[in-house]
Amino acid sequence: MYRSVSLFFLILAASLQTVIAASAGCGKSPVSSGTKNIGSRQYILQVPANYNPNREYRLIFGFHWRGGNMNNVAPGYYGLRSLAGESAIFVAPNGLDAGWANTNNRDIQFVDQIVNEVKNNLCVDERQVFATGFSFGGGMSYSLACSRANVFRAVSVIAGAQISGCTGGETRIPYLGIHGVVDSVLNVSAGRSLRDRYLRVNGCQAKNAPEPPRGPDSNYIKTEYSCASGYPVWWIAHGGDHVAAPSGQNWMATQTWDFWTRAIGGGGTTPNPTTTVNPGPTGNPGTCSAKWGQCGGQGWSGPTCCESGSTCQAQNQWYSQCL
Repeated sequence: MYRSVSLFFLILAASLQTVIAASAGCGKSPVSSGTKNIGSRQYILQVPANYNPNREYRLIFGFHWRGGNMNNVAPGYYGLRSLAGESAIFVAPNGLDAGWANTNNRDIQFVDQIVNEVKNNLCVDERQVFATGFSFGGGMSYSLACSRANVFRAVSVIAGAQISGCTGGETRIPYLGIHGVVDSVLNVSAGRSLRDRYLRVNGCQAKNAPEPPRGPDSNYIKTEYSCASGYPVWWIAHGGDHVAAPSGQNWMATQTWDFWTRAIGGGGTTPNPTTTVNPGPTGNPGTCSAKWGQCGGQGWSGPTCCESGSTCQAQNQWYSQCL
């Protein structure tokens, strides 16, 4: 009898947890993908092609860099959409003045509005909301980690810095930082500073984090820290400059997806924190950069051409990208 009652309450607790995680949009007729408006601001919404209104989906935000816009992030979302395999809802917000200055928290408030709108219209797993971005978009993702750790499950900050503010920043959240050791736009020391905040906040054990020498952005070293249960911190330093994606295989996307699905999926501490070294390919150094990779800029010594389907476009004097 006691076992039966205990089993009943365990099942009930699991059921309640599932109901709590489901957003208000579950069971509703879905809205369509496309550009959406909230007041004078816009965002792109990507609904899975096989969307089921009774299934809870991850919600992933992708933030563009300075001088970019939402159309630079959608439809690929830094390589994450192909990895998601129609298992996630994607959002690409549009910044003001082509960036994320977040003056008076205006961009945080905009994200709040998007989150509420998407949750009310679509079936979202409220325990699985994520953010990523490059450069200024990385700074915006970091700002969300600081102020909205109760909404976002984890962030992946690519070549970011504290340039969109940090209101709060004392609540635990899984944190992945990716940065080039010779970043000529936002120095790698800025990325280390963001990482160090969450090493402290997440109660991580001190550990040496080796970094590769200057070289190809395909050469990276990943350090996984031992932190409070459910709040891992990863730091990935690569040999390149200020890039949203590496030349060749997009390891940044696969590492981000792995962090969001495996590292935090079990909710436990990494039993044996590891350091992973990827020396990168040793093929022809003249190979053209992949889409989203760097292709030029002051001090750039890598490829200056782009793979078929993309062209090299200058973003500023330090950085040109294959788009």
